[in-house]
Amino acid sequence: MPMVERKQNVIILTVIGIIFLLLLVGIPFYWVFNLSLTPSEEAYSPNLFPTNPTLNNYFDLFNPSKAAERATRFENFTGPLINSAVTAIIVTLSSMFLGSLAAYNLARFNYKGKTYASLYILFAYVFPPFFLMIPLYIVINMLKLGDSLFGLIIAHLAYTLPFSTWILRGYFMNLPKDIEDSALVDGCSRFQTLWKIVLPISAPGLVTAAIFSFTLSWDDLIFALVILSSPNNYTLPLAIAFFMQGGEVYAWGELAASTILATIPPVALYLLIQKYVISGLTGGAIKG
Repeated sequence: MPMVERKQNVIILTVIGIIFLLLLVGIPFYWVFNLSLTPSEEAYSPNLFPTNPTLNNYFDLFNPSKAAERATRFENFTGPLINSAVTAIIVTLSSMFLGSLAAYNLARFNYKGKTYASLYILFAYVFPPFFLMIPLYIVINMLKLGDSLFGLIIAHLAYTLPFSTWILRGYFMNLPKDIEDSALVDGCSRFQTLWKIVLPISAPGLVTAAIFSFTLSWDDLIFALVILSSPNNYTLPLAIAFFMQGGEVYAWGELAASTILATIPPVALYLLIQKYVISGLTGGAIKG
């Protein structure tokens, strides 16, 4: 087969794959978005385009008077939205700070047991999070942190911290040590070198760790379902899971609107910093 013909076949297959992927992702997303703009009386027979588009489904999410029509135990989505934001932001900042310290330790220091520590973090990174539910639930209850956002934050760190550490470890190992040695000769301490030299030039790795930590925490349902029981502490995924009307029927328009609302922050973050995410993943994977 001629080279030109092979290249054409590769291009055709690539285009077909991209179109298939766009349809696979785009059709469900459009259907949910379309349903979020559809009035409740048309929700069970939605059209390709809503005949009477409305934003009431979005407004009703934050309307306390609508809570009586639903089986939810919270007045509106303001509380779950704030709880999710607080939890995800704290988890993200903690993962970045603690992960950078642990990663720098593994990347730059040599000591007995370092290999086992690296393997332990790798094991924690690839270990399925839902296997941790029971032991984490026991530990969190022993610490009297059950049904609290702080307990949920600790549970999220159990799988975001190993990921951040492993990604940053690989990124730090690719940085030239000469820059750090120069800073140490000039009188900087190890922490100052990390804070003033290493972290600023490791922005792609830090951004990658941040965006994935935020997304994992923001989207979590399993740990929230196990740890949280008070409606005042519900996060957004948990609120969506319990979103029903009259205890038997789903309010499809409002459910779709809440789903779209939940996707906005991680999607917006990724679109804003996607170039850093790509370089951070490739940089952290070279010597991971």
